[in-house]
Amino acid sequence: MLTVEQLDYIKDLLCKELAEIEERNREKVGEMESIVNDGETFHGDEADQANFMELRNRQLRMRDRDRKLINKIRETLQKIDRNEYGICESCGCDIDFERLKLRPVASLCIECKKEAEEREERGRFSR
Repeated sequence: MLTVEQLDYIKDLLCKELAEIEERNREKVGEMESIVNDGETFHGDEADQANFMELRNRQLRMRDRDRKLINKIRETLQKIDRNEYGICESCGCDIDFERLKLRPVASLCIECKKEAEEREERGRFSR
């Protein structure tokens, strides 16, 4: 069971990470809008256009990854508020504080996470 101090520490980590991601996304959106609004964006040869599209697709993938992380952080903050944080969703045991410091959005204890990864790995090879 986590102490109040430990929960405050984790909550502070999550809030800082959330603010950083949201700021980074605002910057990315601004960059993408300025590129799209730039009249010269689609000029140039096919290689220039392909490079532009690759950069744009990479930025969109990064924004999508950030969006998923934002949702996971918000869900984790809600778990803290509901006193459901730090409990493994698989076995119901407490998740070690050291693990939560490294991965605050962790929902599985280290043993269950290892088992899940092993199952996933076996599933990849059995296809």
